[in-house]
Amino acid sequence: MLRSTRVVVLLGVAVQIVAFLRTAIIAATLGTSPDVDAYNLGLIAPGFISTVVGAWLQMSFIGRYASLIATHETDLAASYRSRMLVLVTASAVLFAGLCYIVPEPIMRLFLPHGQGAMVSASAEALKLSGLTLIPIVIGDFLGLVLNGHGRFFAAALAPLANAVVSVLGLRLWPSPDLTALLLTLLAGSLAQGLVIVAALLRTRLAFPLQTRAAAADVRTTLALALPLLPAMMLSNSVAAIIQFRAAQIGEGAVATYGYASRLHGAMAQVLVMGLSTVLLPHLAALWSRGEKAQITILFRRLARCTLIVVAYVTVGIWLMGDAATKVLFQRGAFAAQHTEQVARLWLILSLSLFPLAFGTFIAKFCQALRGAGSILASGVISFAATWIMTWLGASTGNLEMVTSAIAVSMLASTCFWLFWLSGHVDIVPILGDIGNASLRAALILLPAIAVERALSLSAAGLPDIVDLLLRGLSFTLVALLLSILTQSHQWFLSVPSGDIPQVQPKMNS
Repeated sequence: MLRSTRVVVLLGVAVQIVAFLRTAIIAATLGTSPDVDAYNLGLIAPGFISTVVGAWLQMSFIGRYASLIATHETDLAASYRSRMLVLVTASAVLFAGLCYIVPEPIMRLFLPHGQGAMVSASAEALKLSGLTLIPIVIGDFLGLVLNGHGRFFAAALAPLANAVVSVLGLRLWPSPDLTALLLTLLAGSLAQGLVIVAALLRTRLAFPLQTRAAAADVRTTLALALPLLPAMMLSNSVAAIIQFRAAQIGEGAVATYGYASRLHGAMAQVLVMGLSTVLLPHLAALWSRGEKAQITILFRRLARCTLIVVAYVTVGIWLMGDAATKVLFQRGAFAAQHTEQVARLWLILSLSLFPLAFGTFIAKFCQALRGAGSILASGVISFAATWIMTWLGASTGNLEMVTSAIAVSMLASTCFWLFWLSGHVDIVPILGDIGNASLRAALILLPAIAVERALSLSAAGLPDIVDLLLRGLSFTLVALLLSILTQSHQWFLSVPSGDIPQVQPKMNS
């Protein structure tokens, strides 16, 4: 399992790097133009649909399918995957058809009146971007089938093929515009689907036409959507709400937020995806054995390690986010004023990293206990907080306030998850470790901040990349040195002492 996790994480990091190259090309060629606004808005509906459908399949299909494989019920498993493939394909074609046939009415539901040009441009983008649903949704489902047979590599490689093809296509396009962005995106999604299909053909899995034996299992899978889909729709609507509210502020706001979100999303994925992959089965096993003390210890260690990493990253973005954004984006059509705006939004988004990561870890525990009601409640809280903050920001024309909705919603939902966790394990030591880790992080990072600030003054005349490397290296080295000298690194990485129940020796009678 650990080997598979490492493969998934490494390929996931590679996807983030290649996808970032595409973002850099878009920034250099189109900046924050209306085409980029339309492109980002046109991606909202397909991204939302594919994410929700994928999450439903992960929570309702893969468990039953894996159990059929494990119990060697191969005929029923074949009927089940075949019948589900028909259902998933029909759903993907239906949603893609709606995006293609009625794109403008869809966009008018969310965009403000009086912005006819933005509605028309984003509707044209939705027509093409919606077509990506067919290869993406079907490919994601077939990827889950491969995962059920232990073929994790192909499912993790497919998104990388998507990113590589879309980047190369955009890089080779003579004069990139909105059409180029969409066609290269569609080409990438087709490449992703082809990788999955090729891997599936190698397994020689059968997809029989007679699937009546799996009718009951498919009905159960559909029934599970009733409590799960509302929760997933609410939790995944946060990013969509922010982008639609940003569109109300004016031209370029959606593009600016999109660049900052790309930087933030890469950080969040690296922090969360590796641990969240292995946490679900591990927590389920601990709970089934009644090892509550071990669960508390696990969350204490997660709190310690996550907080110091997030504190280091967030402070680094505060100190050097503008320099990093300048090095990564500021060329061609991406001007200095765009750099300042994106860096500010990136810093605001980084405030959500700890509640996002730690809240996700607790949510995995809830999933292990199949707490669909609690997941729905968390989605409602996140949705409400996002709606209120974005409404206030859009009403005042403040993009920073709209962007802060991510941090506010993550904080609100994490408070709920801590309350939920208190009903299952003792969270007092966990909260104590969060406070202790915050103090230790401050003692380590404050001197590192002082050194970085002093160096930034003396390195002002150096080339941008050299300036960023020197400042980042000095900040990192001072933080590491202080962590070692104070032995804080041992505390952050150690198993909490005094919490593991000691086995008492039996007394002879």
